[in-house]
Amino acid sequence: MMTERKLFLWMTLAMLGWGASWPIAKILSSYITEHELVTYRYVLTTITMLPILFWMKLPFRIELKNLVLAVISGVLLIFYTKLFFLGTKYGTAGLAGALVTTLMPIIVYVLMLFSRKRKPQIKDWLALVLGVTGVFTMIKVWTFEVGQIFNVSNVYLLWAALCWALMSITASYTKSIHPVVLSFYIYLFATLIDYLIFFNPTSGSIFEMDQTFWLGFVFLAVGSTTFATTVYFSGVQRLGSKKGSVFTFLVPFFAIGLSIIMLDEFLELTTVIGVVMTIASLMILNKISLDFLKNKPSKN
Repeated sequence: MMTERKLFLWMTLAMLGWGASWPIAKILSSYITEHELVTYRYVLTTITMLPILFWMKLPFRIELKNLVLAVISGVLLIFYTKLFFLGTKYGTAGLAGALVTTLMPIIVYVLMLFSRKRKPQIKDWLALVLGVTGVFTMIKVWTFEVGQIFNVSNVYLLWAALCWALMSITASYTKSIHPVVLSFYIYLFATLIDYLIFFNPTSGSIFEMDQTFWLGFVFLAVGSTTFATTVYFSGVQRLGSKKGSVFTFLVPFFAIGLSIIMLDEFLELTTVIGVVMTIASLMILNKISLDFLKNKPSKN
């Protein structure tokens, strides 16, 4: 069986794949439009997930309730992908990746507060304040006039984070379905709905695109989506949700680092400080400890 050390390595590679999606999206934005990206990306993702489902021996059967939730999640995924794509197109990929990936779980937590009977403790409110302060630090809110805070890039990224948060909450209501199977149906419905309603190819045939496009596109569809999603959910099954979620804290750092390497973006100290603050906030809110990383790896 796979040791925890090897599992940690695979989980880290999956987070590297998610982090790479931000600078790659920035590169692809000069080739195709947002809805072309949605359709092309998720049709390839859906196809490449088929052999994984067979390899994992997972059934395609899905209950009606889960099917409806998968359709809703697919619609939200369309808008998330469109907004994240536009946010990177009109802003910097590193900041976009850091901002959205740290803001999403904070929004989920706030939205879930409305469905809880138990009121949050004072430390939870302080953690939320810390998280919001971290987000403001990332965008250097003190340098903006009021109108600049809501510039086009920031607005796209804020809406992207909200769409992903709503999709996460919607998916959490599914029952008795493997997360990889659910992901397959979400990608399938995102592809079909976007193609039937929004798809309007204006960038020419993708088969005439150059090598840079194809390397980025295939990695985004397969590496950042099929591979990363499958490894993450498999890892969460082995480690549990709390331990597994710790690895997602690597995503903003990978997004920042890869944007510097691939796009020559400048590393802002405020971005790093803001990311650390929001991650600390999330760890407090979710009662996450890093102690398990110190344990001696053992075979499961």
